[in-house]
Amino acid sequence: MSGERYLRWEHKLPKGRQASLLWPVEIWAILAPEANRGLNVFQEGILGLLRAGIRDRQQIAKLLCLDESLIAFILAHEIMPNQWVDGQFKVTPAGERLLSGGIDTQGKLTLQYAYRDSVFGHWLPRVSRDLPDINPLELGPQKFPTFRNSREGGGEIRPFLLPRRHEASPPRKADVLRAWRTGLQDARRAEGEGESVPEILSDDIEIVGGEPTVAYVWCEIIHMPGDQQPWLVTDPWRITLAARWLREPLQENLDSISGLMGRIATVLPTTDASATTAEALRRQIDRDVEFHLSQWPGLNMPHLALLKEHLARVLRQKARTEATANSSQEELGSLMQECGSLLEALMQWTLERWPVGDIVWPRDGQNRKAAEDLLDMVPIRAELPDNSKALLAGQNFRDIRLAAQRRDRAFKALLFAALVATHSHQDHPFRELDEAQVQWDRLLTLIDTRNKGSHASGKRLHRNHALSEAEFAIAWCTNFSKFFKEVQ
Repeated sequence: MSGERYLRWEHKLPKGRQASLLWPVEIWAILAPEANRGLNVFQEGILGLLRAGIRDRQQIAKLLCLDESLIAFILAHEIMPNQWVDGQFKVTPAGERLLSGGIDTQGKLTLQYAYRDSVFGHWLPRVSRDLPDINPLELGPQKFPTFRNSREGGGEIRPFLLPRRHEASPPRKADVLRAWRTGLQDARRAEGEGESVPEILSDDIEIVGGEPTVAYVWCEIIHMPGDQQPWLVTDPWRITLAARWLREPLQENLDSISGLMGRIATVLPTTDASATTAEALRRQIDRDVEFHLSQWPGLNMPHLALLKEHLARVLRQKARTEATANSSQEELGSLMQECGSLLEALMQWTLERWPVGDIVWPRDGQNRKAAEDLLDMVPIRAELPDNSKALLAGQNFRDIRLAAQRRDRAFKALLFAALVATHSHQDHPFRELDEAQVQWDRLLTLIDTRNKGSHASGKRLHRNHALSEAEFAIAWCTNFSKFFKEVQ
């Protein structure tokens, strides 16, 4: 860790819990116009009058209420040397550009630094003129570097180190210019100067050297009460509070970065239902559900919309049940019903992704021996226990066949068809899921509990058991999450 370079810009964050991140970047040195190389109020006044055709210094001084000697000094030492006017004191195109709110691209270029994200490969909309290094403590080999919590001491902090995944490649001037312009726009907006951005060309920027410097920039995961996002990533360059262009790619890839979800969870608030209004609780649950769903970014794909909807329903109903000390039978029954619907949606997607294919089904009707023979031959890793096999084999073959063809039957028929589909697909999840993941008996018991709860069976549901079953249903979906991103 001691050989790495770390950069941290000064900042003041809102009070509250935060989790520090070190984000890997490539740093490219560039020569670019000064972003603030515009006109001051005296230069703008003089150039404006010159453009209006007023050439007399005394008249200019009178109109601007300035001393004539100051007018002569600004003309001789600032306006003319920068070629904002020609020899006849007519405003040049460069001067016109400045009067229109642009910057002077003809003036001296300055050394600046552009940044490319080394996790996802995006150019970041920030350019700086400094590289504020911060040095870690020398504590020997460890996964993450350790720093002083403040310059005055006061404890230690160990930020989460994001993995460097993107290999450096030669930059394009157009990409650097786009980042330069967007960063300048953000800076002007933050300073209350509007959103106008100067017009410069790619040729106005020069990339220095052929290799970047690699480093980590310091940012934080924070929670902002009232924000529609449950968590935000701060802007390492401190121009804005939050950096959407960091949070969005990170959220889409949360499941691929080990340990990050745990760090994010430390900043999210816990809800005390007794001290929360119903509306505030609803908003909190919605934020928490959004956070949970972000663990599986593949669910945002159109073909998984139904599965995502049912997963969100289970998460919401589970959260409402957890927030209520005494849940009614209707509420518990609703939770179990949502769990069953989620598992059915998962099996429907599984059959779409890994269809059964050509198969000669036994004749319609109940034929337990034929069904058991089919189940005995499926190439799955976790063997079906006798109880589960008996429950699945006791179905009508017409339902199983229609589940395979139309994917609109009940869960047990869908599951039977999905098991048969393993013959046609070497990459089928059931070929690799082990007994601890599938737990066939518990899965079918959950479905049986759901079915009894939806009818007048007289069997009462218990809150802790219903919550445990909801956790199991969510975990069962998680078994398939690695397949969600695959292109259909």
